[in-house]
Amino acid sequence: MNKAAYFLIAISLLIASSCSKEKLDLDPHRIYYDNFYQTEESALNAINAVYDVLGQVNQYNSHIWYIQDISSDDFNANPNLNDPDVHEFDHYTLEATNNYTEEAWQGSYLGISRANIVLEKIPNTEMDSTLQQQILGEAHFLRGLFYFNLARMYGGVPMVTIPVSPDLSDEEVYKERAAVEDVYALIIADFEKAAQKLPESHSGANKGRATWGAAKSMLAKVHLTRENWNDAATHAEAVVNSGVYELFDDYADAFKESNENGKESIFEVQFTASVNNENSRLVISGLPSIQSVFPAGVEMLLPTEDLLNTFEEGDYRKEVTFFDSYWQHEFEPHLWKYWDRDAYEASETGQSGANFKLMRYPEVLLIYAEALNEINNGPNQAAYDAVNQVRERARNGNEDVLPDLSGLNYEEFRAAVWKEKRLETINEGNRWFDLKRTNRLIERVNAAKGNNANPQSFHYRFPIPQRERDLNPNLTQNEGY
Repeated sequence: MNKAAYFLIAISLLIASSCSKEKLDLDPHRIYYDNFYQTEESALNAINAVYDVLGQVNQYNSHIWYIQDISSDDFNANPNLNDPDVHEFDHYTLEATNNYTEEAWQGSYLGISRANIVLEKIPNTEMDSTLQQQILGEAHFLRGLFYFNLARMYGGVPMVTIPVSPDLSDEEVYKERAAVEDVYALIIADFEKAAQKLPESHSGANKGRATWGAAKSMLAKVHLTRENWNDAATHAEAVVNSGVYELFDDYADAFKESNENGKESIFEVQFTASVNNENSRLVISGLPSIQSVFPAGVEMLLPTEDLLNTFEEGDYRKEVTFFDSYWQHEFEPHLWKYWDRDAYEASETGQSGANFKLMRYPEVLLIYAEALNEINNGPNQAAYDAVNQVRERARNGNEDVLPDLSGLNYEEFRAAVWKEKRLETINEGNRWFDLKRTNRLIERVNAAKGNNANPQSFHYRFPIPQRERDLNPNLTQNEGY
């Protein structure tokens, strides 16, 4: 594919998915790339187009969390699914031609491409300066998020920081993979710039946009991934001490659609009920396929016994997350965490608008606890306070279960926080990444899946998609594929 074609695709995709409902009167032989970004409305359309990528099937409407879940010790793919690419993750027989890794890569770079356009064009747009800085902060936040996912899934990847155009050289278009340390440097810089430019909160129709707290929380998560414990603790502590966030009293309330973008939300990917291509697959992915009850259920993933047996007796999160019967029907445990039973009947779940909870406040508390334990070679009181907030909520008022943690040494506390993170954020896009960063992937997958999976050391990274290597001869493959 030549450079001009890359350029035309990038621009046409941006315009096609912007939130403007008006038809653009374009000369069929030209795209007015330089003249489009002249108004505040066009700036908003441009940043909305970046957000739009998050909700695509190849991002947080499916692929990003799905391939993680079934590659981890939390879930198996439904054995009845007629999709060999899915089972490659489940059994650890991944090939470079896998459609899911290819589409996740392409979706991430589409988001990066759109963010790069915003960062180049919007500084020259005449508009309200406060809104202009906010939009630039959002673009930095979203680009940082796309690169964070790429780095964790594939390792070093090409770093593209300017829009694709016909004027670029071959070296600028067909880039080599950057060192993973350089990719993380860009990710951290993007989130730091976002934190400087973004407001503490949004109201009305702007709820759900990136905020200062989202950028600081992602910085904490990135530094935790890189084992920069002091930086992780510092950013998490800033969020904890900000007073902006708090836990819902009831764990189930965190997943009700009426509470979306609420007091516990750090950042959510937005979906809308009953709007074609804007509704969420989260609910139907977990529900059983029973035509008379759940006509939209596709049961794409099933929890492992290892996960179900990890809950302590009386942990309220288990009944909120899983169910094994409905009306007269009984079945093996299925995921129903995102199904807001107050909003939808069983037969209506296909129209769910459930947002994807990319990060909630309890995750920040657990990041803080883990980082403090690493810094001090054991938990201090602040670390205990953070994790025990999460455990207290999980009791659901029953003081006889899930006692506060106390008297633990370094290794015991670390294991306890890892366990709490696993149970608190099931199906929220964390588990495979956490197993990677804590170097437990092979051990835990073997424990949960036994002979059904054969993870190897090279599986700590997904393969670079073969199609991308065919297009770009400078892309090297990850070892083992």
